[in-house]
Amino acid sequence: MRTGLYIVMLAAFLLTGCSGNRIPADVIQPHEMGNMLFEISMAEEFVNAYVAKDSSKNKEVEIQKEYQKIFLLHEVTEAQFKESYDFYRSHPGIFKTMMDSLNARAQRKRNEVYQMPN
Repeated sequence: MRTGLYIVMLAAFLLTGCSGNRIPADVIQPHEMGNMLFEISMAEEFVNAYVAKDSSKNKEVEIQKEYQKIFLLHEVTEAQFKESYDFYRSHPGIFKTMMDSLNARAQRKRNEVYQMPN
């Protein structure tokens, strides 16, 4: 009887531990979240490099406008994005994997941009 109880407890523990890496349905899925973070990064660079040089524009307002465009494009609200971002930040393993993928994607883009023609 005790062996059966231990097996059930071990199975419950393993299932609970494994479910920690599952993404809830109301959270933006990793691939889509990665796309959004990549676009946000590009938008911030655009605003910092070009828009911020225009003294008639407020840099923070312009960044917020770019964020809203990205949210609209991906059909999510700012609140959904923030909740999803908070979820990923509270799950470091998933967040690290997503950010590593994002970094690799950015590196590939840099290589494409700076590749010399043959």
